[in-house]
Amino acid sequence: MQNRYGEIMELRQALMPPLLNEAKVARLADLAAEIDCGHQDQTGEQLAEFNREAMTNLAFIDFQGIYGGQDHETWVRQILAGPHEQRLTDITQPELTEMARRIMEGEGPEHATYFWLEMLALNIPDPRIIDLIYHPGEYFGDGDNKRELTPEQVIEIALAGKYTPG
Repeated sequence: MQNRYGEIMELRQALMPPLLNEAKVARLADLAAEIDCGHQDQTGEQLAEFNREAMTNLAFIDFQGIYGGQDHETWVRQILAGPHEQRLTDITQPELTEMARRIMEGEGPEHATYFWLEMLALNIPDPRIIDLIYHPGEYFGDGDNKRELTPEQVIEIALAGKYTPG
């Protein structure tokens, strides 16, 4: 987002998806694919290995249906980013607006969008911020999902708490 001086805003590291070991991501994505496409009684070793390497405690069911929703690499990146998603006491409105802009403009890879969505959800008291971005008609209760809001408007509305409970 350009500020009033025409400069592009850089987000601080705490607001960026974590840098990940690409070999680890590839290995975990392969394991996730084996588990997702496998049978519960035949993928126990892969599940244990995934949990050990990713430092998670996921169950077989957590892997089911990944392929139908997104690729395994993106899913793994989301899992590994989880510990980095946090509420920040010093987050600023311009930072929130920049994350909203990046989401709304589709800037960056899919896993980055998921990271920024989660960061907005954690750092804005409005529980329906995601609806405001993607389904404003549902958010406002008027069905007008063609409404185009700017990132600034999205954040101002969300911070003001002017949502209709769904």
